[in-house]
Amino acid sequence: MRLLTVALGFLLTASASTADEPPPESPIASPAALFAAVEEAWLRADGERFASLVDTTAVRIALKPGESPKAAVTRTAAAFLFQDQVRLVATKEFRVVRFQPSKRGVTAAAAWRGDWGGRRGERDVEVTLIAARRAGRWLLIEVRAKD
Repeated sequence: MRLLTVALGFLLTASASTADEPPPESPIASPAALFAAVEEAWLRADGERFASLVDTTAVRIALKPGESPKAAVTRTAAAFLFQDQVRLVATKEFRVVRFQPSKRGVTAAAAWRGDWGGRRGERDVEVTLIAARRAGRWLLIEVRAKD
């Protein structure tokens, strides 16, 4: 009886621990789906979701207009670069306005309206997103904000 109780407890613990793990990410099959996911992550200031959309072997991120892009060689680094800037800006709107094929993959232009506070105040910034197909899914390889 004791062995049955221990075995049952083990099974319940094992099933509970797998339930806490995040589900595997589904591959993003098109640039349009990737850019829609970027819009959602940006509007929610969800650094973890944003980081899941980048190719950490190649991505360069510059969210402060005029700043040089920085490499994000881990998912944690990508989440930090995204959240570090986006938490300072009260985003009012973020939307991809157009995208087209380019030499590097697909390049999108997005409009970002946010309140930077202080003297900078509310302003519109253009964000360039470059995506490439990697291992069967579309991922961002560059994110650059410019005035």
